[in-house]
Amino acid sequence: MEEGHIFAQIVKTNMIILLYGKDTYRLKEKIEKIIDEYKKKNSSGLNIKFLGEKETFKDITDEDKQTSMFDEKRLIIVKNVFSSESLKNELAKNYEKISTSDNIFIFYQEGEIKKKEKLFELFSKDKAQEFAPLSGKKLFSWIKNEFIKNGAEADDEAVYKLGEIGGEDLWRIKNEVDKLSLYKKKITKKDVEDFVKKDVNINIFQTIEAIAEKNKEKAIFLFYDHLEKGDNPLYILSMIAYQFRNLIVVRDLIERNYSYETIKSKSGLHPFVFRKVYYQANKFSLESLKEIYNNLFLTDLKIKTGQIDPVLAIHMLLFNS
Repeated sequence: MEEGHIFAQIVKTNMIILLYGKDTYRLKEKIEKIIDEYKKKNSSGLNIKFLGEKETFKDITDEDKQTSMFDEKRLIIVKNVFSSESLKNELAKNYEKISTSDNIFIFYQEGEIKKKEKLFELFSKDKAQEFAPLSGKKLFSWIKNEFIKNGAEADDEAVYKLGEIGGEDLWRIKNEVDKLSLYKKKITKKDVEDFVKKDVNINIFQTIEAIAEKNKEKAIFLFYDHLEKGDNPLYILSMIAYQFRNLIVVRDLIERNYSYETIKSKSGLHPFVFRKVYYQANKFSLESLKEIYNNLFLTDLKIKTGQIDPVLAIHMLLFNS
């Protein structure tokens, strides 16, 4: 299926599509693009329904029967339909009924699918799109483009090094791109070597938790523990800044009264990271998060302009938080 025209093709055909693959980052990104396209064409945006992998076939048909008060087609998104044998079999038996619905169905599967599955075979080639892991030139091009989106630039050696460390995990690579882009706007191989760990052994969530609990002693202890493990103090500061930026995004969405699933989608965070960030965001006010983030920015500025020693600067930051 041609990239960029998925929504138009769904509407043209029987309004049903399957997205699947091991690359869950680009899979999630595609679903978000479809949702954005739907919202552009449907003013209310209130007819989007997410169904989890524990739903039954009856749950799906019940949603299909719901009528829209705005006379719009409903967008029904069903997660991991191939993970449930009963749902998979029921859907295969009743595929024609679903495929001729007036509503729009997006089925997606996180991971590979056996191509000989009866249900998979029912999806024609123009209704299924696989998101296989990126590698080689495609991966390096993707990384370069992510830096550009952040207003940064990475040389080829930096891109290759980041791709080598991150491998197929675009969630991690994206997080590293965001952190490096906060640190500086022209990224070299040395920056990647200094700031991206092959083994992610820094548990910055504990430090954030200590700050939330106003436990200065614990926060400072954890900071020096990171130093003893060989972590660069500027790397630690960039990690803390990155997490507080995530906290601000999530806290802002919480205060706008978005649902948990909507916040999860809009945050763009890996599901594991999001759970931790969402939990911690509830321990801060938006104002306090912005104040801490501003202090992080000022600390970073003082370090980079040579006004203060990095270790002392971060120690004082944690002590005054």
